[in-house]
Amino acid sequence: MSWYSKIKSKIEKNDDSPELKRGQVKQILISEIGKALPEFDFLEYRNGCYTFENVQVINGRNVYEHLHITFALKDRNFSCSVASRINKNYLRSNSYNTGLINRHINLIVLKKGTGVIPVEEAYYFHNGRVKTTKKIIEQIVKDFKKFGKTFLQKQANQFKKSDLLKCGFSFVEKLEIDKAELNDQLEKDLNSGGHLISNIKNETYLKLKSELQNVKGIERDTRKNIPKLTYELLEYYANVK
Repeated sequence: MSWYSKIKSKIEKNDDSPELKRGQVKQILISEIGKALPEFDFLEYRNGCYTFENVQVINGRNVYEHLHITFALKDRNFSCSVASRINKNYLRSNSYNTGLINRHINLIVLKKGTGVIPVEEAYYFHNGRVKTTKKIIEQIVKDFKKFGKTFLQKQANQFKKSDLLKCGFSFVEKLEIDKAELNDQLEKDLNSGGHLISNIKNETYLKLKSELQNVKGIERDTRKNIPKLTYELLEYYANVK
């Protein structure tokens, strides 16, 4: 069976229940997530995306945990992602983020353990009817509880224990420089450097990056994230802290 046929069989399935009415998905989502994930509050609906939020306070800082669920009635699918963010300004970012402190990842990628996913498995497909849509939402909740919450706990543990993050936050908490000026300098460096973080020449950025690179016992894959971490820590200082 082709990928198109597999998708078609899912979205054309007849379950003898009524078609979804306007606003009904929101009601089902809030009800199901409220029962299964009471710590997550419905935050907002924006551009087709329903966002649920839990805020943890870790080492005196707010860590924003988000479940994003995008519903498409016409295309008959849900797309879901999970995020753990120190910077609440990333709330409405559609971009996935592989960094250490504002990480955002697709739920099915977490479930599958890979980003290479056949199109017929890349979404939660529904048929536009109440019964099947409710079952799909129940599956989303089940996957989030198993894979999303594991991801969020891993991120929380990192915020609590990582020597690299302790070093970075200690640095920005001692900073006493003009935030607007820092923000402008970082933006100028990004614009002139082809929007590559590696091309940032700001003195504070280079100093923080050097301190982070001197932290001992950091795994190679984590070390590769230091330039991005440096930028996001200074961005946090300039815009949030």
